[in-house]
Amino acid sequence: MTDGSARVLIVSARGDWSGLSVADRLAARGVNYSWLDPADFPQRVVLAARFEGSWAVRLTTPGGAIDLDDVVAVFYRRPGDFEMPPGLSAPELRFARAQARVGLGGVLVSLPARWVNHPSSLADAEYKPHQLALAAAAGLVTPRTVVTNDPEVVRAFADEVGDVVVKPLAEPIIYEAGTYTPVWTRRLSRPEMSDLAGVEVTAHLFQEWVEKVYEVRLTVVGDRFFPVAIVAGSDAARIDWRSDYAALTYRRVECPDDVVAGVLRVLSASRLRYGAFDFIVDRSGQWLFLECNGSGQWGWLADECGLPVADAIADELVGGGCDG
Repeated sequence: MTDGSARVLIVSARGDWSGLSVADRLAARGVNYSWLDPADFPQRVVLAARFEGSWAVRLTTPGGAIDLDDVVAVFYRRPGDFEMPPGLSAPELRFARAQARVGLGGVLVSLPARWVNHPSSLADAEYKPHQLALAAAAGLVTPRTVVTNDPEVVRAFADEVGDVVVKPLAEPIIYEAGTYTPVWTRRLSRPEMSDLAGVEVTAHLFQEWVEKVYEVRLTVVGDRFFPVAIVAGSDAARIDWRSDYAALTYRRVECPDDVVAGVLRVLSASRLRYGAFDFIVDRSGQWLFLECNGSGQWGWLADECGLPVADAIADELVGGGCDG
């Protein structure tokens, strides 16, 4: 490290596998690191921040004190939600969470550190319509797409392109009655086109159905590429591979030069140092961009295919001024 006090800060939920894997790699290199789970604030973390031209911040956490002046790099993964003290009314709870988000979050995002990835960049990159525009501008091929709440627009689109799929625009999880239900991509049949009840309720994303040979999860850290073919062995997995992991097989593949160039342009435009890209590979061998997740999972593919993703993330973090 640049000096004995410099350290990496990992911001993620307690027990996060990806965070733990990167922490192990940092420890093996002798790199100092601290862990912050925002869910511990305000009940188990004390924030003391003073501004006099710049921020001087100390966090007292269950794992010990963290002086943010010492932080030279941040691995920002999937932080837990703030856990507020019991007994607050619903309006008080909304108010307290907003203050925590802007207070603790605002101090953190002000850190002049190397981020993988910065929360502001992650928030901007979450918009799938924006991703498609960035990808097309970067030279990547994209499926024809509509975003609408008008059933007639959907029918006209299907008449033009043939079969279509519908997929969520945001986090594909519904929380109801204490349980989480995933929302998978669905291929719409022709009979379903006559009854599109519910489309008018909110925005939906529809894309042309592309006959694929396989899909690719391309994990990118800095300029290191880890492309893996995901081959579906069931009808459900051929529509959305996340719906049937047991039917999947994996193999490492080569990434075409034009895709490499386009992906690097997307990462640069998005201000991301890490991205999990999803592609379809059609029967002609063409790669079609679907989306990029700046916090996408990679652990199971690292295990299946022996990918050194955790090492690459550690390299990216220490490249910002920590050298062990």
